[in-house]
Amino acid sequence: MGPRAVLKSLRNFAARELKEKRVDLIDVRQVKMGSVMRKGKLPDLRVWMVRGTHYFICIFSGKSLRIYYMDKRGQMLSADEFAGVEKEMVQAKISKMTKRVFRLQT
Repeated sequence: MGPRAVLKSLRNFAARELKEKRVDLIDVRQVKMGSVMRKGKLPDLRVWMVRGTHYFICIFSGKSLRIYYMDKRGQMLSADEFAGVEKEMVQAKISKMTKRVFRLQT
């Protein structure tokens, strides 16, 4: 599946969640590349890649945050739900290590 087809499947999944669960906001985010290997003192050479989860689908519903973890083919790996203070900490961490692909609102 190409990158365009993956984005289409993520958009379809997000639209279905928005319709079925009547949530406030859905934010689809892509994980930024991280350095996995460095060679040299400065370093002269770095190898960058994304490991494991490539996309997060963040669903904001009232006081809770539900996150679906997707791989690079757009298939769901797992999901977690957060509420209260934990929600704010997770949201800050995710916004730092990802970039927004698209957003759906009600």
